[in-house]
Amino acid sequence: HMETMQKSIDSFAGRCKKMPKQLRGWAAYDELKKEIEDFQLVLPLLTELGKPSIMPRHWQQVMDMTGKELPVDSDDFKLSALIEANLNEFADEISDICEGADKQLIIESKIKEISTQWEGLFFDFAGWKEREYPCVLVGAKVGETQEALEETMNQLNTMNAQRHSLPFKEELTALITTLSDTGDTIEKWFKT
Repeated sequence: HMETMQKSIDSFAGRCKKMPKQLRGWAAYDELKKEIEDFQLVLPLLTELGKPSIMPRHWQQVMDMTGKELPVDSDDFKLSALIEANLNEFADEISDICEGADKQLIIESKIKEISTQWEGLFFDFAGWKEREYPCVLVGAKVGETQEALEETMNQLNTMNAQRHSLPFKEELTALITTLSDTGDTIEKWFKT
């Protein structure tokens, strides 16, 4: 739909520019030209706001900024509500929100990927001396795990330092704490 609207608005803009000079002096022409230009500015914002990375928290930021209530979850949500919110007056801020949403989606995906990676990891135990039951960690696997743990901790700390990680601070902190405790525990096992 956006592509069709873009073609239509570009066509309107072209036709507006080709109007006779006598009409260009009228207030109605200036009003029409401004409406077209405003819509040309809003259309890319609508495309940005339609991306999968835009979550309810981002819509809330837009509503707080514009001072307009946007019924985004309603079946009655229409394009006119976005136009009436004067998004064109907040183009830079909305672009920042959308850019931040994209970065947050990357962070969220990476957190899920890391969580899944570590949830499925197990240590191998083997027998020791005359004991026939598994009671000692198998060393080779532990070395690999410690390397992976260090790399993951670096990734998590980097994400945690980014301003776009704010919605995930609690989850990040919990994951960092858990993996840090795991690393400490592995080190204690090998020191004793």
